[in-house]
Amino acid sequence: MQLKHLTIERIERPFADDEEADVTLSSKESTVVAFCHPCAYVAGQLIPNLLRPFGVTELRAPYLEDWPADEKARLSAERLEQYGQSGYRGCGRVIDRTAGLVGVLGFVLDFGDLPAADVVEFQFDRLDLW
Repeated sequence: MQLKHLTIERIERPFADDEEADVTLSSKESTVVAFCHPCAYVAGQLIPNLLRPFGVTELRAPYLEDWPADEKARLSAERLEQYGQSGYRGCGRVIDRTAGLVGVLGFVLDFGDLPAADVVEFQFDRLDLW
């Protein structure tokens, strides 16, 4: 079951009077950094658990249906890792195909259109908080 809210741990603004910010968010399982503009949030605030990947470069099933069960289990393990300055890649479970939602380590990611799979592997350039 996914959390309904995330906690804002930290907000970093490149310039003191800037509306843009990198916001560190935590679930019970992990943390991520999301881009936010305009950012009117404050540290410690609870926000809805819905983040939007930007610049998706990969979104696919990590295995084919006829693969062995042990291989499917290994490849479908939830993971989320940062790469580069602000990109993420990983694997998560589809929680609402119609809405395009994927759950990974306590976060809900809104990809929009999803491939026909129960588990998806993904990679994107940035995570956005609206």
